[in-house]
Amino acid sequence: MQQIVIDTNILVNALKSQNDDAKSVLLLEDVFRGKYEIGLSSEIVREYRDVLHRPHLNINPEDADAVIALVEKHGYYIGPRPSTNDYVEMRDEKDRVFFDVAKCLNAKLITRNYKDYPVHELVTLIDELY
Repeated sequence: MQQIVIDTNILVNALKSQNDDAKSVLLLEDVFRGKYEIGLSSEIVREYRDVLHRPHLNINPEDADAVIALVEKHGYYIGPRPSTNDYVEMRDEKDRVFFDVAKCLNAKLITRNYKDYPVHELVTLIDELY
């Protein structure tokens, strides 16, 4: 089973999608089928909860909680806070934990855009998977 780290924007897109064939939906289905194991930390799960429950996103809180529970069920926790020897500059320091977990696990960090992360071989667009 391949380990991956999932950026929050993937979960937002999956929960807001009207299309069952959306790439973010397909990724979560593959996680739930056992193709991938998600690298997690308590900080990542807090970020998921915070973002998915923001009122302006109009995501049903029960749906958000269900997805987070499934992600945790199919996830692998490291922590409390992973660290790496490599310092890389981040556009938003809140995203560092996703990159650090990916580095610690040597896992792909799946995102919908490159702008939040440094150029690195582990940072992977969802379009590259599907």
